[in-house]
Amino acid sequence: MYYRTYRPQTISEIDNLDRQKLFRDMLKNPSHLPHAFLFVGPRGTGKTSSARILAKIINCENTVYGEKKGIEPCNTCGTCRAITAGRFLDVHELDAASNRGVDDIRALRENVRFAPSEGRYKVYIIDEVHMLTKEAFNALLKTLEEPPKNVVFILATTEADKLPQTIVSRCMRVSFQKAKKDELIFSLKRITAGENITVSEDALAKIAHAASGSFRDAAKLLEMAVRNTDLSSEAMRVFLMGSSQDEPNTLLSLMLQKDIQGALKYLREFENKGGNGRWLTEELLNGLHAAILTKTGIEKTFSDTKLLKNINQKELALCMKKLLEAYAMAKYSPIDILPLMIAVVEYGEQKM
Repeated sequence: MYYRTYRPQTISEIDNLDRQKLFRDMLKNPSHLPHAFLFVGPRGTGKTSSARILAKIINCENTVYGEKKGIEPCNTCGTCRAITAGRFLDVHELDAASNRGVDDIRALRENVRFAPSEGRYKVYIIDEVHMLTKEAFNALLKTLEEPPKNVVFILATTEADKLPQTIVSRCMRVSFQKAKKDELIFSLKRITAGENITVSEDALAKIAHAASGSFRDAAKLLEMAVRNTDLSSEAMRVFLMGSSQDEPNTLLSLMLQKDIQGALKYLREFENKGGNGRWLTEELLNGLHAAILTKTGIEKTFSDTKLLKNINQKELALCMKKLLEAYAMAKYSPIDILPLMIAVVEYGEQKM
């Protein structure tokens, strides 16, 4: 998979320049290395990759951590290669979504007491840490309050508001924002260069837009496109939309007319063609944004003015609200198109 093969392995490969600077500044002085980090940000923005880079930096055999020559891991020593491969004994990764109980954290606490067996530091990366139970948080807190000097915790979460303040206050917080369009394109270009494939700038821009700020999703979309279509700008547009003829405004028109059956049929065909549901939701919201500006007379950017004559601003706002709810639900949905289907039905049955 592209997103695994081209996962950043050094600070300089992190595609967010602000985060590169943050890590270099944060790790300048080895004597002030925080014992616990809290990586906060949306999915696919590089939290786990950055955690592994940090683990390599503080354990690398050939780079003297903190010296003027730099803090980048060498990626050639046995330690770096073992961490990259996920087989270094002193780097432990725990998925709190499936290991969320107090017994899991108690086992971790028992392990923390022992000295590193291979490296300078033992590193514990706990992903989706907000999923831990209350009892598990209490057990973790005891370790964070009195951490061994050769242990570093890296807690990663998409929902920091669900963490107890007692945990947050004992960590150095590092924020991971959604990737900007130019950062996503830069990341995609690293992949295309590595795979020796040619993709137009416009096609890369379309993928970056559809990825919605996620480096991982951008890499996945590129890989799917390479397997399923040619890489021209038009083919990419068709691939991401899932249809070569129907524009998103067709679905928006069906929604605003409260044609539930027609809209669901459109979505089913869109799904069968491999369309990207999140991209479609964004396009619908862009269309509603234009519609409401046109309806209020601020701008004339919505083409179907005839449709708008029979729809008031309250209806447009309600439709927008339902789509925003669908967009928020998308990251939890096991079926890509399902939140959008729910929005179609709920809006269509709403009585004004």
